[in-house]
Amino acid sequence: MSNLFFTASDGVSPAELKKRFLDKCREEKLPYCIVVKTMDNPALSFLHQDDFSEMIASLASGAATGDRLPLLAYRVYPSDGREELVRGSRLIGLNVRTLRNLAGAGNDAAVFTFLQNQAQGFAGTALAAFGSAQGGLPASVVAPSLLFEEVEVRGARGEPRRLPLLPAPSLTATETRQ
Repeated sequence: MSNLFFTASDGVSPAELKKRFLDKCREEKLPYCIVVKTMDNPALSFLHQDDFSEMIASLASGAATGDRLPLLAYRVYPSDGREELVRGSRLIGLNVRTLRNLAGAGNDAAVFTFLQNQAQGFAGTALAAFGSAQGGLPASVVAPSLLFEEVEVRGARGEPRRLPLLPAPSLTATETRQ
């Protein structure tokens, strides 16, 4: 069992952190900034063992070569604070070294729990989160909200998934055919 607790001695409330975020966005004269509310599990976001091994090596060396996929990201407009969901974004170069340039940290805490397996191969590491690998050690990371000075955000690779052309069918039987 492994636990990592990341805390800040000068953490601020979530409301104060959001205020700092919007102030930084206005200071840079940006039309919008990005808030990431939920990140992916890096072990599960890779299709091949080589990609996963490269990500681990890049974290160890401090030079990230892989991308991270936010699961929930929002475009926030500093003029009025409104949020708009962003689809298909990638964070580039997010690694341990980026923690050196934090503009702020919250006094809140979020827990990310996963199974880390020591078995060889991709299934031993990534698929352990689904319980399909033999055994696995539970691990948790507890961290506050973080405000980074700068993180590169790019669109998704390849063609974006298209939205449906037709609305979803009604779940109630209110209309009858004649």
